[in-house]
Amino acid sequence: MKKIAIFGSTGSIGTQALDFIGANERDFKADVLIAHGNLDLLVRQAEKFRPSAIGLLDESAYNKDKLSNVGAKVAVGREAVELCYDCDTVLFSVVGADALYDLMRLIRRGKRIALANKECLVSAGNIIMKEAKRCGAEIVPVDSEHSAVWQCLRAGGEVQKIVLTASGGRYYRMSKEELDEITPEQAAVHPNWKMGKKISIDSATMMNKALELIEARWLFDTTNIDYVVHSESVIHSMVIMKDGAIFAELSEPDMRLPISIALSYPQRTPCGIKEFAFDRPLTFLNKREDVFFAPCLGKYCILKGGSTGATLDAANEAAVKLFCERRIKFTDIAEIVKRELYSSDVREIDSIDEIVRLHEEIKNKIYMNNL
Repeated sequence: MKKIAIFGSTGSIGTQALDFIGANERDFKADVLIAHGNLDLLVRQAEKFRPSAIGLLDESAYNKDKLSNVGAKVAVGREAVELCYDCDTVLFSVVGADALYDLMRLIRRGKRIALANKECLVSAGNIIMKEAKRCGAEIVPVDSEHSAVWQCLRAGGEVQKIVLTASGGRYYRMSKEELDEITPEQAAVHPNWKMGKKISIDSATMMNKALELIEARWLFDTTNIDYVVHSESVIHSMVIMKDGAIFAELSEPDMRLPISIALSYPQRTPCGIKEFAFDRPLTFLNKREDVFFAPCLGKYCILKGGSTGATLDAANEAAVKLFCERRIKFTDIAEIVKRELYSSDVREIDSIDEIVRLHEEIKNKIYMNNL
């Protein structure tokens, strides 16, 4: 039986992972559950799955009375990551670059990490992958696109190009004037996937694809990466081989599949997704990079390297926050990121401390400039 630690158990990925583990209790045990601050849900999860330990990252959310009957070891704050050290696999599904220190601690323990955090690789991909290689840590992608590429690459052979797919979101065919009217509540709902609020907004602006392009650059150690717009989200990504063959992974859009692959590999475990129906077409749309130009910003970061990934991620985080507070329009998000990215100096960054400082500087500057 594989012992799984879920770092971010109360989020969208974490709860779906628990559904998968609950359906396969003979093969997996949710041994460690760690949440940021949703104590009530964490306690309910602990009561159902009976982990050996639970952790709460936000010390202000701690409540001794609520935790008195969970029957598990409890750790609060930064010490919570230490609970994961004895598990076989850590599903790392917390959001944001703030998780960099915790991720690096797991990497330095040589853990097998099922990674469902975009921002860490986008901001510090070079540092993370070098440290993973040095420490013998294995990083398995959980994003559906990167999971698809990871699977296709198992076929072997010389790769010409990696091609990620993008749904375009429900607003892809709208004019710029129509996009200006989109509200935070509307943007937070994805047409094909069950996702959290920020990632749904990132998908609507196509900034999510910018992040994924950068992420793929580090996961697969190549700059030969592009994307296509495929509205059904059935083809999850493709790999074009040197001889022209194209390998693609297809399934119904359901995050339980890449989660199960990351936790089960090298085996395959049924995860309850709907059987694929072959009675509909698979379509590709023309790119609208005059309006949805965010993926171009991701390509710029791949080309320039250095601090650009951290700059893009921090600027986007600040812009999304401003949008959710109704201080800027939907279309302003990508414009703010573009302006910050192209006006910032590109420099090499050698430490997590530098990345965290850069993040805070950029977020504070953007936020203050738009108050």
